[in-house]
Amino acid sequence: MPNDYKASQYDHTSDEYIKKSLSQRMYKLQDGTMVQRDLYSSFLLYCIDLNTNKIDKNKCIHEFEKQYKNQNETIEYIQMNQIKVMNSGIRVN
Repeated sequence: MPNDYKASQYDHTSDEYIKKSLSQRMYKLQDGTMVQRDLYSSFLLYCIDLNTNKIDKNKCIHEFEKQYKNQNETIEYIQMNQIKVMNSGIRVN
């Protein structure tokens, strides 16, 4: 995998790289879906095509619903159990 791969900047809904500040932990994809930056970046790394070293947009589209459900369940678990995850953007009350 190339060192310049910018998983945290790619948006599979628009097929564009959109620069974000490091402090922006939660953000909306171009289609309006809210994602947690680190969880979404790991999903994008999962979707990389090892032959081309590029993101497989079709794999992203096919797998995203499952990933998004897992993300939301993880965030809900963190919030329900009052787990403080530093620098995640996930708020616990």
